[in-house]
Amino acid sequence: MSSTTERPIQLLFRSKECVELYTLPETSSSAPPPPSQGGGQILYQGKTTFHLLSPDGSAAFIHDASIGLIKCDLSTSSGSSASASTSPRPFLQNSKSIQLAKCSPRGSYILTWERPSKEDTNGNLKVWSTANGTLLQSFSCKKATLDTVQWTHDEQIVFHCVTNEIHIYTAKDWKRVGKVRSQGVASFSLPGVKGVDPNAASSSGEGGGAITEKKYLLTAFVPGIKGKPARVDLLRYPDRMGRDSSTIDSASKAAAAAAAAAVNIPSGPGLTSKSLFNAEEVNVKWSPRADAALLLTQTAVDNTGQSYYGSTHLFLLLEKDAKNPTIGSSLVVPLPKESTKDGSGTVPIVSAEWLPNPSITGVVPFGVISGRMPALASLHHGITGEPTFLFGRAHRNTMDMSPHGRFIVCGGYGNLAGGMDFWDRNKGKMIPRRILLKEEGGKVEEEDTKYVTIKEAADLSITSSSPVVGHQWSPDSRTYVVSTTSPRMNVDNGVKVHRYDGSLIEGSALPWDNAKYRPDKLLSAEYVPAPFPSEEEKKKEFHYYPDRPQSPPPRRFTELKGGAAVKALNKLRDAQSAQAGGKGGGAKTAAASAYVPPAARKAGGGGGGGAYVPPGARRGVTGGSAGRGGGTSLAERMRQEREGSAATVAAVKVTKRNGPVGAASVTGGIVGASANDEGGKSKSALRREKQRLAKEKAEKEAAEEEKRKKEEELARVAANKADPEKRAKKIRKTLKQIDDIKSKAAGGTELNDDQRKKLETEEELRKELASLNL
Repeated sequence: MSSTTERPIQLLFRSKECVELYTLPETSSSAPPPPSQGGGQILYQGKTTFHLLSPDGSAAFIHDASIGLIKCDLSTSSGSSASASTSPRPFLQNSKSIQLAKCSPRGSYILTWERPSKEDTNGNLKVWSTANGTLLQSFSCKKATLDTVQWTHDEQIVFHCVTNEIHIYTAKDWKRVGKVRSQGVASFSLPGVKGVDPNAASSSGEGGGAITEKKYLLTAFVPGIKGKPARVDLLRYPDRMGRDSSTIDSASKAAAAAAAAAVNIPSGPGLTSKSLFNAEEVNVKWSPRADAALLLTQTAVDNTGQSYYGSTHLFLLLEKDAKNPTIGSSLVVPLPKESTKDGSGTVPIVSAEWLPNPSITGVVPFGVISGRMPALASLHHGITGEPTFLFGRAHRNTMDMSPHGRFIVCGGYGNLAGGMDFWDRNKGKMIPRRILLKEEGGKVEEEDTKYVTIKEAADLSITSSSPVVGHQWSPDSRTYVVSTTSPRMNVDNGVKVHRYDGSLIEGSALPWDNAKYRPDKLLSAEYVPAPFPSEEEKKKEFHYYPDRPQSPPPRRFTELKGGAAVKALNKLRDAQSAQAGGKGGGAKTAAASAYVPPAARKAGGGGGGGAYVPPGARRGVTGGSAGRGGGTSLAERMRQEREGSAATVAAVKVTKRNGPVGAASVTGGIVGASANDEGGKSKSALRREKQRLAKEKAEKEAAEEEKRKKEEELARVAANKADPEKRAKKIRKTLKQIDDIKSKAAGGTELNDDQRKKLETEEELRKELASLNL
């Protein structure tokens, strides 16, 4: 959707003092940042406990423990400053004790949870209307969770999980229309979004044509008990919910009186089921087309002892099997062998996310970050699960994909240093960044603006100056916000906004002042969601905002290249060094305070001096650095060795290989890849290699067995010398057992291998007993 009436991009801040709404100015990586207009709109003044935004961004629900849940209309909000209401009224009655809340997928309902109380006999899990705040339904739920009640993506059907069953209701009047019977079911999941596949011909309902009954997928998780493994069932309402399930409530007396034969219609078997032998928790992530789901399983304890944080596994459930479309299928997601340094062993799953745009051409892929730090980020095929692209190995634990799926951020947040890499998925490269050059006065001249382009991956990676707690793409996929908030971090609270290429928008161009929230006043910061497209617009585009590629530089700008670019970068470095020295109070000189890359340091220059050398040219630097491994310092080489030579698996496409699922390998483009790897060997060569390895294994086992026998003999002799009486007692006991075995053999009992081996040791034991002279 592209029109002049597009809603501006807005950010909602919740601090310890108020809730504010800011409008983000128009930004572009090719133009200087515009001056900030300053100020924002105060939606609510006072102390709050939590807030939530409606899925279409039309309203914000703010909870004040002294008042209740308050509704603020955002559809008519402007970016100008405004004062909060002096006498707010609660939107939901008796909502002071609410602790958890969420909106339905289309924003028509609110689900709230509060602690159970004896006074409230209606239940503590309540469903409200967002239109007028009336109470529609309530249930009892002791556990502090909102996942027991879920709506379908179109809000037509509601599912409610109870003991051993999942009840199904119509959303409008809450009439029971069926149930899923599953012994021990603990949780379930429904897709919140269902986009139309543009590659498939529309044949029903939403796409036009013949009208058929709507069907909805869901997963049901049953934990393992009494030695039985856990499992996840992929079901479909109303025809494939399991043999013990039904589509009409059998307890409805009115329906029984009207049509006794149609009261309880059994449902068919589920689409597929996956047994999970190592799963205590399951996190389900749905494809934006709602036809596949990722299962990220986790256990608290890793039985292999390789991880302190437990073990994780990743599975893929599909609605349609490739060979038989009438049933579903499940498979283990094959991870790249580059996830581990030696290509073997258990690989922990750090993160797994679907590309959020269902309108892309072809199969919707998903991203995975796997392996121990530095972890490997990769893209995978949405049906086969095979890896298709490797981003590289780095200290990253989060993969954020823009709403349109064009741009991807691989970030290291939380306990990591806050590094960020900005990628263009369509091009398979990190996004180059343009740096505008300022004149002597510190201003950018519009008439003759010069800029340099950074293209090297080593320079494009960004490290945040403060720990990152919150992170999110804007609805139009043009900006990316990172925030440091309390109570996770009680210092340096604030919000920074990056453009899609990673360049930071200057604080003077933003309508808020981060100093206002320091040190620990900011609680959260997030983008206001985009409105839902109209039905006409939805046929053309899934998102409210249009999908835009990288912006080209304006024609009036001039790009510096070659020596001029290196000179400009050196000038920028000197200016940053001088600025850093000035902030230090003049105690240090600019040259001493500036960081100089190791590859750019000269042999006799100490820590400063020397011209800037691009990363791609550092390996060929001569002179003082020639004796340090081709222009790479010892610290740099140690870092590369520790990270497993991340450059060898960065921005690499994965070629498909004939064989079973999971047999794909990374070829072409890998630095140092051998031409005589396993993928290029003939069958006879592979067979000879297998025979050689088997022979070496047998020889190794024989040598270890011989060594073990010698060690046992030495231990036996040492034990005899230390305590001969104890040894004699043990020998007599063994000889008695041998006599019993002989008696059984004489009686016709068939002996096993252990008994025969024990009989063979009789003569040796009697000699040893005689040598003890007892």
